Amino acid sequence: MSVNKTISPVAAGPSNHAADVQTPRKTVVRHVLPLFSDVLSDGFVLDVLAARRVGHTWAESGRGLERLLEAVQKLTADLVDKALNRPDLRDSGTRCLAAQRISELGNRILVELTRGFAEAGTTAPDHEEPTRRKQAELLLSGAATPAADRTYAVVAVATAELDPAVVDEAFRAHAGEDTLTLLADGGGHVLVPAPDKADAVHRTGKVLDALGGTARAALVWPGNRSVSACRSVADDILAEATSLEFAPAVHVLDDVLLEFAAAHEPVVSNALLKVIQPLLAQPVLWETLQVLLAEDGNRGKAAERLIVHRSTVDYRLQRIGQLTGHSPCTVRGLRLLATASAMHRLAELRRSAA
Repeated sequence: MSVNKTISPVAAGPSNHAADVQTPRKTVVRHVLPLFSDVLSDGFVLDVLAARRVGHTWAESGRGLERLLEAVQKLTADLVDKALNRPDLRDSGTRCLAAQRISELGNRILVELTRGFAEAGTTAPDHEEPTRRKQAELLLSGAATPAADRTYAVVAVATAELDPAVVDEAFRAHAGEDTLTLLADGGGHVLVPAPDKADAVHRTGKVLDALGGTARAALVWPGNRSVSACRSVADDILAEATSLEFAPAVHVLDDVLLEFAAAHEPVVSNALLKVIQPLLAQPVLWETLQVLLAEDGNRGKAAERLIVHRSTVDYRLQRIGQLTGHSPCTVRGLRLLATASAMHRLAELRRSAA
């Protein structure tokens, strides 16, 4: 009986597959999944040489084995789960036996992959990932500096509920294999090697697209700043973009220049918080201001979103001007109130983080 019914394997392709090695997942689907074929058949024997060849080829690609082993473990777990739920296997005992044979084969493949990797003369299987993470830690903390021929854009990224491993793989696939990541649940920092800022923004944008458009990033090109200084600036830009409720995208300092300047001058930020304070006790006025800002000051569209008459919006805006001393009906007043609102949301974010 064949295990092919659980997952349809991709054709293995030519035997010399060094050029095929890309992400661990693609390698596993193309070259490891076929090794599970007919695992449930009587007399099944693993193609040991094929398994070792995958490990050997992976070593020749210059990458550590840890991520590949994790991908094989995930594939094995998926196949086991599917075997336990196969309706064509006649009873629970048969399904458990199938799951056991798949699990044992998965473990055997891990051994042979590791053996093939070691035979290629590469260092320890888990060498690469800690090294990349450690490099990122040293550079971002200021304990090390980039090589003279290498320039990194520093990216702070908020990834919501995305798996850090998925985010890491997306950056390596779309921003370059030399990308360094320091990620955890919810986000982290990435060092993107690039010739200039525009290229770094482009690469990071491709990563966000690949992640499904749910992540938000802030990018800083070093210029004369150190990597650690860029990290701090990137964190602040990301916080500003979040407080302003910007759409998920790659944001740079120019996007939040006014808010950034205000946030870094306590006298200014405190004054702005005082401006907005009277509205916090007036939920209707606060909501009206936020909707007006979202509509770029268009009072007609704000009225449509609030489902009220235009004259009602005009009255509320007049009251906002009276309470704050700054009319949202003028360009100057609206810009100031927008910055004050951003300062308030930023303060709330920092309080919740603390």
